[in-house]
Amino acid sequence: MKQGFFHLPPEKQETILAAALAEFGANDYAAASLDRIVAAAGISKGGLYEYIASKEELYLYCMERTWSDLYRHIREQIVLAEKPLPADILERFLSVSRIAIEWYLVNRSMLGLLVRIARLPRDELALKAQAVFETHFAEVFSGLDVSRLGHPLEQLIDLIKWLLAKTRKDVLMEMEAGRSPEEVRRAYLDEWAFFCSVLARGIYRPQESGNAG
Repeated sequence: MKQGFFHLPPEKQETILAAALAEFGANDYAAASLDRIVAAAGISKGGLYEYIASKEELYLYCMERTWSDLYRHIREQIVLAEKPLPADILERFLSVSRIAIEWYLVNRSMLGLLVRIARLPRDELALKAQAVFETHFAEVFSGLDVSRLGHPLEQLIDLIKWLLAKTRKDVLMEMEAGRSPEEVRRAYLDEWAFFCSVLARGIYRPQESGNAG
C-alpha cells in the first residue's frame, strides 16, 4: 500500500478496507472488481489509486490483514486461557479449531477471502499468499511433540492443513445457507472431533508392551 493510505484518518482506512474485504470475500480474485470496491467505499477509482499501486497489492494487503487478525485472535485466546497449548498434534489442532470457529462466525468477509485463496491459480500471487499463511501458521503450530508419531510430521501437517481448508469452506457454505451460529459451531466442532478420533487411530506408533515380570 502507498504511504498515503496510512496517512488517512483511521475511519477512512477502515471504510476502504471493509469494501475491499467484502469484494474479495465474495468473489474469486480474477472476478473481484475495483469498480465495486470504490463504489462501496464512496471514493473515485483515481482516488483509490492514490493509495494502492495495483489490485494485487490491495488483495495482498487484505490477505495479510485477514491472516494477522485470525492468528492474533488465536494467540489472545491462548493467553486468556492461561494454560499452554497441548504439545500433541491432534490436541493442538482441536484446541486451535475451537478458538478459530468463534472468529469465523463474526468475520464472514475475511473467512470468504481465506476460502477463496485456495482457488488461486498456481502462480506468483498464490506463492505470495502461501508464504503469508505459513508465517502465521508457524507461530501457533511450532513446538509439537513428535515422539509418538508414526509418520513424518510434515505429511501430517499437510493433511491437517487440508482439513482446515475444508472446514473453513464448509463453515462459509453453512453460513451462506442461513444456518444459525450455534448450528454452524456445533457441526464444525463435531466434525473436528470426528477427524481427530479417526486420525488418532492411524498417526501414532503402537506403544511397546512391557515385559511381564
